[in-house]
Amino acid sequence: WGSTNINKIVNKYFGKKFILLFPFCSPDLPHKKWPFFNELIRIIKSKHSNLEVAIAPGPNEMNEADSIEAVKITNKGKYLDIMELTGLIKKASYIISNDTGPAHIAAHVNKDGIVIFGPHTTPEKVSIETDKFKAISADNLKDLKAEHVYLEIKDKLELIN
Repeated sequence: WGSTNINKIVNKYFGKKFILLFPFCSPDLPHKKWPFFNELIRIIKSKHSNLEVAIAPGPNEMNEADSIEAVKITNKGKYLDIMELTGLIKKASYIISNDTGPAHIAAHVNKDGIVIFGPHTTPEKVSIETDKFKAISADNLKDLKAEHVYLEIKDKLELIN
């Protein structure tokens, strides 16, 4: 589905299996941004040393990406185009995302993952959930702690060899 083989780019960063995070959102929609990605990354790294944690920032996210404690995947220092991004999503072992475009791509290419929703809409309204791609919702994203999200995904992460 509309993707490019991303192996050369990914192999430049690491050889392990990886979880791909999308902690960003449109600058016009900051209420969609879950604030605890770094805390979740620390939990994952402490409990799953076999996994890398990566992000793929878009054109307006490169500076913000420096504050995320994950491998920043780019193509020669530039953001991935849509075909490369889809290829990266397909290669990832698991996806964790805010409600943003890459989450919808992940759902449509049948990836295992979770998308985090605040009160802006519901997963049902945007038809994002699949057998493999689930949603977790909170009335206030600041009340949805990293430990809670980790407990929701722990079993899936333990299955990644």
